[in-house]
Amino acid sequence: MLKIKYLLIVIIIICACHNDNEFSPENLDTILTLSVENDNAASDGIETVEVIADFPIDFTTEADGMVDFVVFKDTNETYSQAIELSQEHGVQKKSASIFVNHNKQEPLKVKATISVNEVLITKEVLINFSKAYFNAINITTSSLTISSNSFKEIDITTELLRNKGIVSLNSIAETIVKDTLWQPRGLFNNYKNKTNSEGKIVNKYTLGNDDYEGELFIISTATDINNEIKSDTLTIYAQK
Repeated sequence: MLKIKYLLIVIIIICACHNDNEFSPENLDTILTLSVENDNAASDGIETVEVIADFPIDFTTEADGMVDFVVFKDTNETYSQAIELSQEHGVQKKSASIFVNHNKQEPLKVKATISVNEVLITKEVLINFSKAYFNAINITTSSLTISSNSFKEIDITTELLRNKGIVSLNSIAETIVKDTLWQPRGLFNNYKNKTNSEGKIVNKYTLGNDDYEGELFIISTATDINNEIKSDTLTIYAQK
């Protein structure tokens, strides 16, 4: 009888040790897993990629039960998300997740960190964002008239518009100014052809020493998702 009791105690101790070691830092590399949903989302500042940290159903951290995420952008973004029990397709799971949006066509690194027995365990994953193309192009100016034979400037704003969100940062559009004979006129001060974070390109334009008077046509062009060139034209007037 004593032998049986002794054997039971040994089995209980072994099982306890096994459970203690199952989620030790040395074994956690295969327990914390990162996955990605909706990769290659449009980089329109709205559509998101989901990054999910999954754990075994019986896993718990010994601290706050949180996963710390870092999204590596020009300015890093940090999030702390609780590990929660949920059910998916009838199967229970334990996970924490974040949703990431972006305004550039580029990959981003995301790092997830948990604390186990005062040891930090980290996993990383790359997520991707596709180019957010424009649906329409629009030109506006600070004035519909410009002075001939003068270096007085007006602002020419080319905006690439989307039905949802904003076009990817640094989307390209070219702008030219021509007269009624379709000859180039005037000059740009520090010409720009890439959109800012608002989907706009703002250029300074002047006629300089050109004494032309009459209609001027501002034309902006950009290539859409179908590789077709789209344009907008605005008429202004040169006068003394």
